Amino acid sequence: MVAAKRILPAPTELHARWQAVFEEAGLRADILGLADRFPEERSLEIPFQTLDRIDTTLGDLLLDRPEDVLPAGVRGLRELLPLDRPELSGLRLRITGLPPTAHRLIRDVRETDLGRFLALDGIVRKVTEVRPQVREAVFECVACRTEIRETQDADAMLFREPLECPEAQGGCGKPQGRTRFRFLADKSTYVDSQRIEVQENPESLRRGAHPQGIPVLLTEDLAGHVIPGNRIVANGVLKGVQRTSGGGRGGLVRNTVSDLMLIGNSVESKQLEYDEIEITEEEERLFLQFQDDPTVIDKIVLSLAPTIKGMEEEKEAIALQLFGGVAKRHPDGIRTRGDMHVLLVGDPGTAKSQLLRYIADVAPRGIYTSGKGATAAGLTAAAVKDDFAGGRWVLEAGMLVLADGGMAVVDELDKMTPEDRSAMHEALEQQTVSISKAGITATLNARCPVLAAANPKWGRFDDHRTIAEQIDLPATLLSRFDVIYSIKDRPNQERDRTLAKGILGSHRDSELPEIPDATGRTPGTLAAPFSADLLKKYVAYARRKIRPALSDAALTVLEDFYVTVRRQGEEPDAPVPITARQLEALVRMSEASARARLSHVVTVDDAQRATRIMDSFLHRVSSSEGKLDIDLVTTGTSRSQRERQDMLLKIMRDLQSNDPGRTFTLEQLKAAAEPQGIPQDRVDQLVSYLKNSGELFEPRPGALQLVRF
Repeated sequence: MVAAKRILPAPTELHARWQAVFEEAGLRADILGLADRFPEERSLEIPFQTLDRIDTTLGDLLLDRPEDVLPAGVRGLRELLPLDRPELSGLRLRITGLPPTAHRLIRDVRETDLGRFLALDGIVRKVTEVRPQVREAVFECVACRTEIRETQDADAMLFREPLECPEAQGGCGKPQGRTRFRFLADKSTYVDSQRIEVQENPESLRRGAHPQGIPVLLTEDLAGHVIPGNRIVANGVLKGVQRTSGGGRGGLVRNTVSDLMLIGNSVESKQLEYDEIEITEEEERLFLQFQDDPTVIDKIVLSLAPTIKGMEEEKEAIALQLFGGVAKRHPDGIRTRGDMHVLLVGDPGTAKSQLLRYIADVAPRGIYTSGKGATAAGLTAAAVKDDFAGGRWVLEAGMLVLADGGMAVVDELDKMTPEDRSAMHEALEQQTVSISKAGITATLNARCPVLAAANPKWGRFDDHRTIAEQIDLPATLLSRFDVIYSIKDRPNQERDRTLAKGILGSHRDSELPEIPDATGRTPGTLAAPFSADLLKKYVAYARRKIRPALSDAALTVLEDFYVTVRRQGEEPDAPVPITARQLEALVRMSEASARARLSHVVTVDDAQRATRIMDSFLHRVSSSEGKLDIDLVTTGTSRSQRERQDMLLKIMRDLQSNDPGRTFTLEQLKAAAEPQGIPQDRVDQLVSYLKNSGELFEPRPGALQLVRF
C-alpha cells in the first residue's frame, strides 16, 4: 500500500512559495538569461539544500509529491517571464543534491516509494540511442475533420489514442467505434528521449549478491549525455509501469505486476576517485602513522587473503597493483596508463580463485567475474538487441567498463569469447573499449587494473613448454600484462607441511571459535595487520591523496637495471631479454610502492622493490636455456626455439626434394635432427608446435608430412 502523502496547498500558494525561493536565492537574473538562451538551454538547476534552507515545507512537499510540486515550480518560473513568449512553457526545473532520506539502494526500492522523488546511485550499464518521443499527439477525426490533441504518458511504452472525438476540443462527440482517428505526425510534438539502465555499485553489494538494475527515462536536455560505465546519481520520480503481453488478435493482456522506472529529473556525475568510501578523521590519523613504518608493505602483503598460505611473491605484486602508479598525459596527447595488470597461471588446487575473490572484496570498486562473461556484453562491451529498448539496439557495458575507476578481477580469462579477445588488447593498453555496430559508435572508458587467472591447456604445467604455449591466450595479449606468475603445484615436504598446518589450523579455528588457544589470540580470527575493511579504506585514501614522483636516485636504479638486462642481448644471436614495455611496468610498480607508503616521492627502495619483482617474473616466465628471452611472452616462442623449428623444416624439405609426397615417422625425424644439434627430446615439442601452427599434418596415424602451399 502506497504511504499517505502530505496535503497539497492551493496552486496559488505553491506558485508564491516557488517565486519566493527564486527571489531569495537570487535566481531572477539566471531565469531571464535562461529565457534568452531558450531553446538551446532550457533547464534551471537548483540544489535541494537551497530550496530546503529557504522553504523547508516546500522541500518536503517536493520529495513527497513531485508530480504536483515540480509543475507548480515551472509555472511559478514562467510567471516571472514575458507573457508574449508561450514557448517558454518548455523551461524545466532540475533539482540536484537530494538529502540522504531520499537516497535509496536500488534493491531497497519498494512500493511505498512510488510517486516520490528519489536519488539512486549506480553505474550506467545500458543506454539506448536518443530517439524522438511523442509528447503530445495530434489526431484527426475522420468523421468531422476535427484535430484532437492527446497528451502521452512519459513513462508509458504504449501509444495512447483518443477514445472519442471530444466536444470540448470542438469535435463531434462520436466514440471510437463510430469513427476513426488518423495520427498527424507532422503536427505532433516530440522530445528527445533515451532509456538507460542504472546498476548497483559493486561496493554496495553483499558478498555473492547479484547486482540489480532499474531503467531510467531521460528526456529533453538530459538525453544523450551519459555512456555505459559512468557513475551517476539519477534523481527523479519513481513510477510503476504495468507489464503487458500479447497484442495479437486477443489484444493486450495486462499483468497485475508492475515494473519500476525512474522518470529522470536530473543526473549528477560521480567521477571523483573513491568518493563513496567514507574515511573518518581517526582512520586518517592512523593511516598517516604508516608513513614512518618501513614494513607497511609487508603488513599489507600479510593481510591479503591470510588464510591462503604461501604465494608471497604473487601477493606482493598484487599489493602494488591495488595502489597502482600514476596515469600521465604527455604533451603530444598520448596517455600512459598507471594501472598494473597481473596474470596468475596455475595448476588446479593452488587457491587462485580464492585469492581473486578476496582481492575483489578488498579492492575499492572491485568487480569479480568469469572470463565466460555473465552477459551478452562479456568482458568489454557490445551492441545488443534488448527488450529493454523494445527490441532496438542497446549499448551494454561489459565488466571492464563497469569497473572503470575500480579494479577488474577476472577468473578463467582463457575462457573469454572471441569478441572479447579482440577487444581486450585495447582495453588493457589504452584502457578504452571501442564499439561500432548497428549504427552505434562509441568509445568507453575501462580505466582499471586487471587481475586475472588462467589454467594451463593440458591441466597442469609442463616445464618443457613455454607459458604462451600452455595458455589459450594470444601472445600479443599476454604481453599487455606487467607481470605474469606461473603457480606450480610440486611436491615439497617442507612447503607441504607448512601449507597443511596453515589449512588445518584455519579449519580448527573456524570450527571451535569458543575455545581460546594457547597464545591468547581469539580463535576464529587471523592476526592480519589490516582487516579487509580497513585495507580497502587505506587503498582508497592512498589513491585519492598520493601522486608520487620519481626521484633522481630511483630513476638511476631503474635505468641501470634496464640497461644491464638489455646488455645480455648484445651478444651475437642472443635473444632480446627485455623491452621498453617492461621499463614502463617498472615505473608503475615503483610509483605503486611509494603510494602504498603514502609517500609523494619514489625512493631507491621503491625502485629496488620493482626491479626485484620484475627480475623474478622474467626468470620464472621468460627464461630459456639460462637466458632471458622476452619473446617467450610477446610471441610465444623463444629465439632458439624458432631457429630449431626452421632447422627441422629445412631438414624435411631437403629430404623431400626428390620425393615431394614423402612422409616421416617421429623416429626418422629424431635421427635426422640430432646431427644438426637438435636434441631428440626437443623434437617431440617442435613437431607438436609445427602441427599446431599448420606447418605439419598427419595424413595417417604415425606419419608426418609437410603442408604444401
